[in-house]
Amino acid sequence: MTSSSPVVSGGGRFVVATSAGTGMAWLMMIAAVVCLAFVPFLVRAADVGPGAAGFWRMVLALPLLAVWSAMADRRRPAATTSPGTCRRGSLAAVAAGLAFTGDLFFFHKAIGTTTVANAALLCQLAPVMVVAALWIFAGERPGRGLIAGLALALAGAWLLVRDTGDRAGADIMGDLSAVAAAACYAAYLIAIKTARRSIAAGTTMLITTVVSALGLGLLAVASGEVLMPSGLTGWAAVAGLGILAHAGGQGLATAALGRLPVGAASLLLLIQPVITAAFGWPIEGEVPSLLQVAGALLLLAALATANPALRPAWRRTGPDPAAAR
Repeated sequence: MTSSSPVVSGGGRFVVATSAGTGMAWLMMIAAVVCLAFVPFLVRAADVGPGAAGFWRMVLALPLLAVWSAMADRRRPAATTSPGTCRRGSLAAVAAGLAFTGDLFFFHKAIGTTTVANAALLCQLAPVMVVAALWIFAGERPGRGLIAGLALALAGAWLLVRDTGDRAGADIMGDLSAVAAAACYAAYLIAIKTARRSIAAGTTMLITTVVSALGLGLLAVASGEVLMPSGLTGWAAVAGLGILAHAGGQGLATAALGRLPVGAASLLLLIQPVITAAFGWPIEGEVPSLLQVAGALLLLAALATANPALRPAWRRTGPDPAAAR
């Protein structure tokens, strides 16, 4: 069976379907992850607070996203979805914007208070949190892989945090901020997938970005942060956040999620901390300790074990968590 969606249900079993459109979506997701891997370095160079960095990331991406949305609307045929469906999609995009506000605020805060490797790795708990949330709130029954994955994730996170106190540039509150960012990003992924069922990627990104810009701007002002970059390097960094990370990376990811299940797509997020940590050594001088390496390996193993998309589709029966996302 072939479909534009990579996972098709039928008789309680799931088969993986392939198409040219799906292949392009995977390439877009890979490109998105590579773009997003450089966010920690851009945030550190921005010389503004975490909320302000997120605010400028949203604001500077808006012109590109507005053009994308307008071009997509011109190319799109007459709408076949009902006004109620579009309204639900728009509300889901607003919810995604609120979740993304929390994600960026906590992630940018973590980048400033812990190592870039810890921040990037702990934020990758989001896929496990998605599956766990569906278990708790939607009644999705976990398999042995999920339970084993959660145990590995806790062990890996503990090793990362345990080593934090003895490492320069690391802080336990930064690690906790990264975990909070992961929870917000899990909510964001679920909301984005819901929105993309009824509205286009450009429109989804535009709504999400406007909501996030307002939320992050208010957080930055309320926190008394430095709002304006102090020099050319700072402005170049926030421009990179807006153009490379948000319009490029997040935009590509949003477009790809219209064709991919969140569970399978989230596996590619595992590439991000590897790229970030690899560049963190030469750029930031953050040489990983043996405990950090062990914790990172456990964390990546946990995410791979807990994600049902890794297991062959013909061996899975019953409701698929990825389908619900």
